[in-house]
Amino acid sequence: MSLEQQISYSCPHCNTKQSLQFYKSVNVTLQPELKSKVLSGQLNSQTCNHCHKEINIMSGFLYHDMEQRLLLTFNPDKVDTDTSISDMIAEFGDKGYIIRIVNSYPKLVEYIKLFDLQLNDQVINTVKEALLTTLRTSLKEVTEVNEDTEIHLFFDAYEKRIFKKELSFIFFLHPSQMMKIKYDLKKLSKSDRYLLFDLESLRN
Repeated sequence: MSLEQQISYSCPHCNTKQSLQFYKSVNVTLQPELKSKVLSGQLNSQTCNHCHKEINIMSGFLYHDMEQRLLLTFNPDKVDTDTSISDMIAEFGDKGYIIRIVNSYPKLVEYIKLFDLQLNDQVINTVKEALLTTLRTSLKEVTEVNEDTEIHLFFDAYEKRIFKKELSFIFFLHPSQMMKIKYDLKKLSKSDRYLLFDLESLRN
């Protein structure tokens, strides 16, 4: 089951202190209605009892998909994992679960999307590294980009047509300037094309 925790929290809008509940663990197999809230970033969104404005607690939590045997730990503050979560990770690791720890919400959503499509994240990450190298070179020709400039690149979709199969990514330097870039699967080596759809190799 999903686990909720009660905390004392001050509203960021009116500073009124109140008792709020937020999810510490989410089981989207037993409570599938929570998945859309995770994907939209509204899992721990609540309304202030005083000013009635939205309070969105971006706290870490565990995402558990029993059907996919997937466990994602969202840890935005990069804090040490508490004992109960560590024990759970160890337990499910022995059961052949795919386990990932992520520090950003877009990365969490990315992992949910690609594992829903039964795609191997290691191959996706290899593709992203190649795309980032190409993007950095191309962007240098039109804007000021150096080695320290952060280019955001996230997997978005797998598009399958009659004569072409592509991976679709979203990239941006700033969220107001999002663009899509596509990667033809023909560019992958034969072994990587096979591994892309092989999740079992990640469970060893």
